[in-house]
Parts: sequence; structure tokens; C-alpha cells
Amino acid sequence: MATMNPRTGRNFVARSVGTTMERKSTTKPSFFQILIHRDFTRSLKVPLAFGQRHKNILTENMRLRIGSGETWDVKVEQTDDGHYYFTKGWEDFARDLKLERSDFIGFTFDDKFKSTFDVTAWGSDGCGKEYSFPHPYVVVDDDDELLEQEEEETNVVNPKFVIVLQRSHISRVSICKNYAEEAGLIGKKRVVLEYQPGGYCSSVVLDFRSKNMRLNKNGFRLDFAKGWRDFRKATRMRFYRTYSFEFIPWKGVIQVKEV
Repeated sequence: MATMNPRTGRNFVARSVGTTMERKSTTKPSFFQILIHRDFTRSLKVPLAFGQRHKNILTENMRLRIGSGETWDVKVEQTDDGHYYFTKGWEDFARDLKLERSDFIGFTFDDKFKSTFDVTAWGSDGCGKEYSFPHPYVVVDDDDELLEQEEEETNVVNPKFVIVLQRSHISRVSICKNYAEEAGLIGKKRVVLEYQPGGYCSSVVLDFRSKNMRLNKNGFRLDFAKGWRDFRKATRMRFYRTYSFEFIPWKGVIQVKEV
């Protein structure tokens, strides 16, 4: 049955159970922080609005997990002003991931594994941070010796960068060199962008070292050019919102999401 929202004047369909109407959200609780405080290596402040809205999931002990599956346990403490902080254990996490000032860190709650946040980090250049960890030592039962596994270290995440969409991005978006190299974009003339959710796809031109345009400090310039404006309009991307651009190797596309 269609019901009118008295505030917006729009109709929506609500499912009733007994006398209660329900509207379920499929969005996982998430937040981000930009590391700008001097003591970011010692603790991390959870946004106040997130803590107020999702305090039921912020248990005393939480687990932080990165893409390769490594986890770190952190303690959650609440101060008198209502803010939640990641404290004990956060320093180890920040050190192991080599977090730096101005890094952009995203946290998404995993509702299947309680008390766990999936964490993704981007550097100040907008590119996804890479981290690799040596494989652990293995105990051999025969002689009780420790042998180190000599296998190649594996990159944790797909190439990714993030931007806050500005007016300067109306017709172009510049891509950093590291991302372009890792995603194999150098030398290509076009790439397919895929917007999620929805799966809308469109091909855009890659413009390398365009005439009459300044190169960045590394002497490199690669832009999403012709086709970007149409893609942005078709997906209704909004200025001053944050978007990630993740290269999906098995699809050969760049997946665009709001974060």
C-alpha cells in the first residue's frame, strides 16, 4: 500500500507487520576519517554522529581487518563528551600499515562477523595505500625448527584512488601516476567506468599530457576526458561528495562508488 511521507509529499510503499511499518536499509554502517590530528598514531576518534547512530555495534573490543585478511584488535573507549575512540591496539595498526598524516581511512562494519570493521586506506595523493606482509613462520613437528616461508608477498588491494568531487572536475579528472601504472592505463586511449550501485557503464577517453594543460609535480598528466562529463551526469554524482575509483582486473573496468 502506498503511503505519503508528510514531510516530503512523496509516496513510498511500506510493508506492514501487524500494525508496524518497516523499511529496511541494506547499507552497512560505515564512516571515514582523514588523519589530521597530531596524535593520530596513538588513537582514532570515531565521528560523533556515527557513535550516536550506531553505538549498539561499538563494543569494548573491536577487530580491524584489511583486504588480505590480516586483523588487529583494538579497544573502544567513550569519553565524557560522548565521543568514541579506538585506543589500545590502534598504535600497532597505524604502525603496521605505515599510516601518515592526511591519509584517508574508510571503515565498513561487517554485520556477518560481529565487532569487525573492514578497513581501506588511501594516501594523500588519492591512491590506495599498498601494504604487504611476510608470511608467518611455520613450526615443523620433526625437529621443532622454525622455517620461514619464502613466497612472494601479495598486494592487498586493487588499484584505487579517491577524490572529493569539485567544480574543477566538471569535464576532467586527473589520475595519479602510481594508479595509472598499476591499473595498466598508460598507453591506453579509453577505459570503461562502471558506477555502483546500479552497474551503469560508459567508455571515457584517457587524455595523456594534454596540450595547454599544466603537468603535475611529477611531470605526469593523465585525465578522464571526453565522456567523463556524460558519465558524471548520468550517474548523478554530486559535488563535494567523496568517490572512489577502483580498478577491477578481472572485469577490466574502473568501478566508481560514493564512500
